[in-house]
Amino acid sequence: MRYKVIIGFMVAFLLTIYSGAYSAEIRKSEIVHFWVAVPAGNITHEKIIRDAGPPIRVTPLIIDLDGRGFLKKLLQPNIEAISTHWIYNVGKRPINIRLELIESDIPIVWEVKANWPYNSSTRTFTAPIPPGGRIDLLSIDWYFIIPEYYMDEKIIYDGGLLIYDANSNELLTFIPIMIIRSYHSYIGGECC
Repeated sequence: MRYKVIIGFMVAFLLTIYSGAYSAEIRKSEIVHFWVAVPAGNITHEKIIRDAGPPIRVTPLIIDLDGRGFLKKLLQPNIEAISTHWIYNVGKRPINIRLELIESDIPIVWEVKANWPYNSSTRTFTAPIPPGGRIDLLSIDWYFIIPEYYMDEKIIYDGGLLIYDANSNELLTFIPIMIIRSYHSYIGGECC
């Protein structure tokens, strides 16, 4: 009887330790999520935008593949994903928006879901977002399928997300996106 209690306690203890370590590892393997505000201009550094609607934290994205978790490196070393669930209109007028990613040699797969009219061929939300409003039930995922020959490069992708006024073609927001190796070597705009 005493052995069963001790073994049960040890199993519960080890499971608790393992689940904590596993969740810390999973966090390093998840999709990178970010917020989008329009109009927000060129996002060169992290900032909080306080206009119509709630305060929105926007920031450039720098994703270091070497900083990803063991599971990510093991299961999906050549796929990097970013996602947003939040596009807010912080301006003073309704806006129809069109999205664009700066292209490269890396194939990028788009998955867009929303409770909002969307034209996938033009990547445009066809109903205006009201001032202070957002796109309801939004989920946009971008999957960067990195060719094997890019995996040894220091800078794998250097581009960004462009958000335009779909009616006037005015650039509203630019969020830089970089996928790199060895973030610790990337200092002040130069890598290695």
